[in-house]
Amino acid sequence: MREIVVIGLGPGPKKHLTMEAKQHLNSGRPLFFRTGLHPVARCYGNRKITAFDHLYEQDERFEQVYQAIIRTLLKAVRKHQQICYAVPGHPLTGEETVQKLLRLAPKLGIKINIVPGMSFLGPLLNALKIDLLDGVRVVDALALDRFKEPCPNHLILAQVHNRLLASQVKLKLVNLYPDNYPVTVIRAAGMRREQNISMPLSALDRLTLFDHFTSIYLPPYRGYLVGDLLEIMARLRAEDGCPWDRKQTNRSLRQYLVEEAYEVVGAIDQGDDYSLQEELGDVLLQVVFHSRIASEQNRFDFFQVTDGIVSKLIRRHPHVFGRGSAADASEVRLKWEEIKLNEKNNRNKEKDSTSGPAINIDHSLPALLKAYKLQKKAAAVGFDWPCVQGPLDKAREELGELEEAYAAEDPDSVEEELGDYLFTIVNLARFMGVNPELALGKTIGKFMHRFLYVLEQAQKTGRPASDYSLEQLDKWWEEAKKIRKIGK
Repeated sequence: MREIVVIGLGPGPKKHLTMEAKQHLNSGRPLFFRTGLHPVARCYGNRKITAFDHLYEQDERFEQVYQAIIRTLLKAVRKHQQICYAVPGHPLTGEETVQKLLRLAPKLGIKINIVPGMSFLGPLLNALKIDLLDGVRVVDALALDRFKEPCPNHLILAQVHNRLLASQVKLKLVNLYPDNYPVTVIRAAGMRREQNISMPLSALDRLTLFDHFTSIYLPPYRGYLVGDLLEIMARLRAEDGCPWDRKQTNRSLRQYLVEEAYEVVGAIDQGDDYSLQEELGDVLLQVVFHSRIASEQNRFDFFQVTDGIVSKLIRRHPHVFGRGSAADASEVRLKWEEIKLNEKNNRNKEKDSTSGPAINIDHSLPALLKAYKLQKKAAAVGFDWPCVQGPLDKAREELGELEEAYAAEDPDSVEEELGDYLFTIVNLARFMGVNPELALGKTIGKFMHRFLYVLEQAQKTGRPASDYSLEQLDKWWEEAKKIRKIGK
């Protein structure tokens, strides 16, 4: 049977090798070193060995480097039946190529024999003076793309083999940690040439001591993460939690979700980042709250919500995550709607074929937004004006009918014709690429600003605004408009 013997070389000098490791290294089988810079590899320099350092210099993308190593090893084992692959430290600590071999080998009928070695973690933990039981996460620096959020445990990034990789690590980490977050660079831990340098994250790539024996350490992140929010919500909903939170249902929380969403829009319109951050947190709380309630009833949980939206984003962006392509934003939109329609058609096939057609519109939406979404659904099946002139003409027609109804002093007809007019205006907004709900919200904000100015001017005189003529009030209104324009 074909066999790859994976040998752990330990963190440094030959004295760290186990007896079993020495036996395999001296067995005469073809010998491959992930890096020829390891001190043990230099001891075998008089033998014909193969090292993969050149691959790291040729390609900075870790996946391609690992795949090239795997291809070479598989080709060699097919030819020689038995080979040795030597890696720094312990083969099962931070060695991505070994993990790939373990996953792939059984499918190819290849046996993987792991020969343990002293892990590089021991000397590292000793240099950093941290306890493994406090929680330590070890990540291959070349695989840092898997790192999605700050780490609440001690974080060790292994195999930072050159300055370019250190720069890439820094660019990734600054998206997760503050620029001044403390980091420690440890080189050749446990060896006589050990170096240990601390600095802020922003200065990480200024050092020049990076090689295959260099690791980066970050202390545990002390800020709150999504897991903390989930835990707090579980505590609030517990039997001894908050009475108000405990009695809430998905239905009772509906109004708060709508309110928080509008407050986010308001913060965006005001250009207030502090408020936007706060309001987005409130919306996230609502998502967690609803998910927790559903989880308690065994319907779904927060992780299923997350999995669903991530899967949807990947599925609907084949031009990013697949083999598709999109020239511009309009083509992206078309592909998005096409994929979305296919998904809905597939779901409809799973439903009872005897059920009649349905329009999925949330009836709790504000009327303006509901009309907007309904018209978009109609347009998706071709029930739409060919151009903007259609809704423009229709708006004039509906306005004329409203005037006639009002002149006839028919309250019921006035209400109906006003509704028709508003519905047509919403359709006109859609054709012009404007969300009517947001447009009206901006106008309301503009009106409030100007009207408050009018009230303030009247208050300065010591008289109520109702004491003034419309002409005077309108004068202050025009002043407010000019002030707003100057402010912009």
